[in-house]
Amino acid sequence: MTRNCRQAGFAGSVLIALLVAGCAHSNAATNASAVDSTTAFRTAARSVVLCKTTEVDLRRQLGEPTRNGILHGARVVSWIARWDSPTRYLAVLLDDRGVVVDVYWDIPTEIPWVPTDQCGGGRPLS
Repeated sequence: MTRNCRQAGFAGSVLIALLVAGCAHSNAATNASAVDSTTAFRTAARSVVLCKTTEVDLRRQLGEPTRNGILHGARVVSWIARWDSPTRYLAVLLDDRGVVVDVYWDIPTEIPWVPTDQCGGGRPLS
């Protein structure tokens, strides 16, 4: 009986060690993918040309948006680039044709974004 308990204890220790090693590897992979994701989002944000870039262009680069909402009758679409602190996201204001008319990328939350149609006379949404 004691021999079986020792074997079970040893097997349990090995299992725990493997789980810990797997979690450590998983965290490293998650951190690496967060960096890759942030780089892809930074590239996409910098490629936005107001009044020309479309929602379709951004979906091609970034996939489905995290949010697809409406603010004062206008569409605002956003993608979360990084969930950890600080959260980074790319948000765009779209006109009726799906063209980007304002962009928000990685601005501190202390600075409020007031979406403004930069292509239609700079009219803020209110």
